[in-house]
Amino acid sequence: MVRKFPEGFLWGGAVAANQYEGGWKEGGKGISVSDCARHHLDVDVQNYKAHNSITTKDIEDALKSDDESLYPKRHGADGYHHYKEDIALFAEMGFKVFRLSIAWSRIFPNGDDKEPNEEGLKFYDDIFDECHKYGIEPLVTMSHYEPPINLVLNYDGWASREVVDMFVRYVEVICERYKNKVKYWLTFNEVDSMIRHPYTTGGLVEDRFEGRNFQEVIFQAMHHQFVASALATKICHEKIPGSKVGCMLTKLTYYPYTCKPEDVLQAQQDMRSTYCYSDTQVFGEYPAYLLSKFKNEGIHIKMEDGDLEVMKKYPVDFVSFSYYSSSCVAKDDEGLKKTAANTMTAIKNPHIPSSDWGWQIDPTCIFS
Repeated sequence: MVRKFPEGFLWGGAVAANQYEGGWKEGGKGISVSDCARHHLDVDVQNYKAHNSITTKDIEDALKSDDESLYPKRHGADGYHHYKEDIALFAEMGFKVFRLSIAWSRIFPNGDDKEPNEEGLKFYDDIFDECHKYGIEPLVTMSHYEPPINLVLNYDGWASREVVDMFVRYVEVICERYKNKVKYWLTFNEVDSMIRHPYTTGGLVEDRFEGRNFQEVIFQAMHHQFVASALATKICHEKIPGSKVGCMLTKLTYYPYTCKPEDVLQAQQDMRSTYCYSDTQVFGEYPAYLLSKFKNEGIHIKMEDGDLEVMKKYPVDFVSFSYYSSSCVAKDDEGLKKTAANTMTAIKNPHIPSSDWGWQIDPTCIFS
């Protein structure tokens, strides 16, 4: 029996504004967190903590510089000037869906602007029109590592409740503007990555929270994004009847290195560190295991009246994910061989091959 993909299955490809567009000072765009993220060629590629580390001074230095080599996302793949030919190549490959993101900083350059940037809105009009010319369906991420840097320096990023309202305003504008052009949406790219790189995901810089439990700050920002995602889903459904709004995860799969109970439990706990994000957005409430973590670790989340009701009433319509590789975990990993994975290093699984980058090749993991 030959198994086939269902009729209407959408094959496609993906980019993200912070990686693809460039044009960081063109078309009225404001400066984003990614525009201030410097590369570290002098740091081991597997030292992800060092690569993702940033201080307030690092940002201040970045703002004094126009360099695009030290800050490569300022140039990206120059899609700002080449999107028409790129979309034509997508069509030539037979793609029927193009996942991309809107740069928040291109629509509201500072995040707290009173009016949106018309030149930025027109840019995405043109992209979506180009997609439809070739029969390609846009799948649009509302926020993909693109908070305006102003929200970091003057509001402390997603740790601030005010940023929820700013994001809601942004979502209202883009859903209204593109209601006849985009019906598939994602709220936050790899929302679980707040744990691994809180700066690009949540606009959080640790030295700005001196004296506070930074893990608690991260989970507070996470709560604000959950509320914002629910409100974005509500807005999208109201403005675009028939639209679908999804959450998006980093697909990290952890296998226990042995069948020791300690290793099995560690794998379960590590998997929950990702699944807690989809569980919350799909079921509209915090899972019991996450609430237990908060209690056991003394993490206190400030919630406003109505937050939990909004989250429950407006869950996402579907789950999406980026899959990179799988890895093994053990309660005690001393002496075990390690290998690279995306944004982390992990115990090497001796039963599956690895890419030239060291990422383990494991298609079975997608179904776990």
